Amino acid sequence: MNNESNEMNIESKLAYELANALNDRESLALYATFTQKYQEAFLRKILQRVMSVPDNKIKRTRGALFTYLVNQYGTNHSRH
Repeated sequence: MNNESNEMNIESKLAYELANALNDRESLALYATFTQKYQEAFLRKILQRVMSVPDNKIKRTRGALFTYLVNQYGTNHSRH
């Protein structure tokens, strides 16, 4: 039980980290879902990629780009 609780805490922290980095706290629940579904290394790699894109190249929002890339490439990176 303690292991499961610790894992949920790590997932929760990562979801908050994603929402803050992407300046998209409204989508916190979506990011929490991503942390449960996908490997942390994959999510961090996508976040790094999104944050490296210059502001003038972002068509909608960084959060939208992150979500698009996770959905596009996430198939082989699920946690289960």
